[in-house]
Amino acid sequence: MILNYVKKNWYVFSIFLILLVAVFIRFYQLGVIPHGMTWDEAAIGYNGYSILHTRRDEWLDKLPVSFMSFGDFKAPLAIYLNGIFTFIFGMNLFAVRVPFAIGSIFAILGIILLTKEVFRKNKLADYYSLFAGFVLTLSPWHIHYSRAGFESGLSLTFTIWAIYLLLKSINNKFKNIYLLTLSSILFVASIYTYHSAKVVVPLIGITFLALYFKEIKNSIKSLIIPLILFIGGLIPFINDSIFGEGLTRAGVTIFSSDISFGQKITYVVKSFLAHTTPDFLLLGNTTTLRHGTGYLGVIFITTYLLLSAGIVSLFVNRKKIIDFKQSLFYFLLVIWGILPAAIALEVPHSNRALLALPGMVITAIFGLNLLIDILKKTKLNLKVSGSYQEKDIIAKSFVGTLIAVHVIFGVTFLNHYFYQFSKKSTDAFNDGYLEAFEIAEMYEDGDGVFPVDKIIFTSKYGQPYIYALFVRETNPIWYRGGSLIKYEFYDKINVSDLSRKNALVVGSGTDDLPTEKADHIIYGEDGSIRFQIFRTR
Repeated sequence: MILNYVKKNWYVFSIFLILLVAVFIRFYQLGVIPHGMTWDEAAIGYNGYSILHTRRDEWLDKLPVSFMSFGDFKAPLAIYLNGIFTFIFGMNLFAVRVPFAIGSIFAILGIILLTKEVFRKNKLADYYSLFAGFVLTLSPWHIHYSRAGFESGLSLTFTIWAIYLLLKSINNKFKNIYLLTLSSILFVASIYTYHSAKVVVPLIGITFLALYFKEIKNSIKSLIIPLILFIGGLIPFINDSIFGEGLTRAGVTIFSSDISFGQKITYVVKSFLAHTTPDFLLLGNTTTLRHGTGYLGVIFITTYLLLSAGIVSLFVNRKKIIDFKQSLFYFLLVIWGILPAAIALEVPHSNRALLALPGMVITAIFGLNLLIDILKKTKLNLKVSGSYQEKDIIAKSFVGTLIAVHVIFGVTFLNHYFYQFSKKSTDAFNDGYLEAFEIAEMYEDGDGVFPVDKIIFTSKYGQPYIYALFVRETNPIWYRGGSLIKYEFYDKINVSDLSRKNALVVGSGTDDLPTEKADHIIYGEDGSIRFQIFRTR
């Protein structure tokens, strides 16, 4: 009876299995791997906590549209959401990461539904949609930005669902205004979540307008309310961009540099191409392990080959593509998604280019469709049949082999990620900070020990104050009122600091200190000494 139910509802059951695998991959040891907490994760967690409890951020700005943080003016939505999860689960690493992991599951469900809508006229639409979900589930790019506090992953989820609802509205000739309204809200949410969307979302809108101008023109009345909501939702962002700090991040782009316009264009072209090379896509070339594992690339070679076939089909096999407009759109989405990374000063930058991923996945499905069509027409495929006289056995064998190879790559990557990446990324994820400040807080409060008068803390690993605020769960008003008065942060800790009376001295692993006399030693996941802690008398 169960088997009959599964056979009857095989598509829904398959989606459930894909999502189940995705949940395991993204939630397994979520608060442990990657080991350590980046200062951006600490800032997102602490500012979310501050907003929830005081309606103010660490700088006492009330309900800001852009969070000043370390001067990088973070987009707000992920921070506001994070406050809810730290309230539920407490101020810990798991709580900070869980909304991004949850968002990634919805991204996979979204890509499945989106792909089915794209190939709705194809009899293999169900299979293609499942394959797209399968590819995204095992995507190294998506896994990495699902398991840490990166706003780009959440922005990706909003963008996928916004595109899906927009496409569904177009296919329904804008008869369902609720779909279009929700789509506009999700596009706005994407913009408020990560800076790359400020570039990509307008380009998506312009592309849809160009491709579906006739359909849009004939249904202009249906667009009035969604358009009003879209523009109205962006008013705080526009106001912040003109009169506030909303466009401060533009300072990290090539257009802020003092070079000629021609040199800027040349730089953008070279930077764009750097994100399309096998060195980046297949080998995972990165400037920091914070933005990738540097192992097996951001997409597997199986996806890369299908992506290449999809691009070829767009230009060579145009007449045979069921929906050319959609094929062109997702090819352009790859370009639009890479553009925010191409104009940045740090190249390559997989975080800023993440919005190109759905375009790559669906273009790869177009490539798969092309290869299946070619294999079906081969003489060998027409002659050979299965044990039970199944047709298209060569095409099916190709797909089966492709899936098997993709799984092997996936398992290999996950083995590296869970057992080796944490050790290699110790520096990138500031391993040991949380543990060091937990000890510092104990001596600050006199929790089971005699309290110290001063805490001398290294700033070698960057932004130590935000970890102090996070661990101590410090009210931002108290922080600005001098709550960290016991703390002194220095780039380098010397032996002379150990002569301080009744102080806690926290040095880095490389500071020249008598390690053998340390009261506490904090080791990184790689076995290296991250912090040496001394209690002076």
